[in-house]
Amino acid sequence: MKKLLLLLLLSVSSLAHAGAHAFYDFSSATYLVQNNRHEVRPIASITKLFTAITVLNSGVDLDEKIKVNGRSGGRVPQGALMTRMDLMRATLISSDNRAAETLANYHPGGFNQFIKDANDYLDSNSLYNTKIVDSTGLLPGNQSTASDLIEFLSLIKHQPVIRKIASERNAALNAPRGKKTITINVHNTNPEIFVYDNILISKTGFTNPAGRCVLMLVEKKKELYGVVVLGQPDVRKRSLLVKELLLIEPEPIPNPIINSTIEFEYSNPL
Repeated sequence: MKKLLLLLLLSVSSLAHAGAHAFYDFSSATYLVQNNRHEVRPIASITKLFTAITVLNSGVDLDEKIKVNGRSGGRVPQGALMTRMDLMRATLISSDNRAAETLANYHPGGFNQFIKDANDYLDSNSLYNTKIVDSTGLLPGNQSTASDLIEFLSLIKHQPVIRKIASERNAALNAPRGKKTITINVHNTNPEIFVYDNILISKTGFTNPAGRCVLMLVEKKKELYGVVVLGQPDVRKRSLLVKELLLIEPEPIPNPIINSTIEFEYSNPL
């Protein structure tokens, strides 16, 4: 078992680019693999998970229709009326930048209050190496560490809306615009979600400064694990690294040796 684990770790090391990654066992609260996990790096569209939790924490009505309004690119059409829930799905499934920007613009108090609330959430949860400067992740000022992202994953791993949305492979969204209703078919940006059936939360990210990134919550043998990969040069290398991480099994906990004392009763012969 130890020889297999060593081979896997060497394989992970050889695949890792000059980025950061971590594989975390939530049941034992231990890192099974870690590399540069305290290094602050841009996180690109992983930012959108922070956008989602900020929207949810605000208590707004997810079924309320709001007008798509953003300068960023995206498949959701400008000016269409869409529910916040569908905009959240576009944000987390297909990483739609315009949807994420619209959610921030319609945050109670507006965009600036959204940024304040997002960073207040970080501070209140001791995610001191994480900073959010926009809702999309396009700006390199959206930063975190692998350690902070694992801690963030522990905070949201049982959040029902995020669990429901961020594990969907595909979705059909309705976008009424004038007298017409457009149906937008969105597909998950994480190729691993089409390979594995045990991914419960998934969000990819890419910008030139950030490289290829992914944050995932996975379930193996009824236990939860966190996967963070930051700064890989391309999707193929990111996928290979994820595959190697998911192959790693925690060391079994040995059964404790119980020292028992057997008492004998002796009787003196007459």
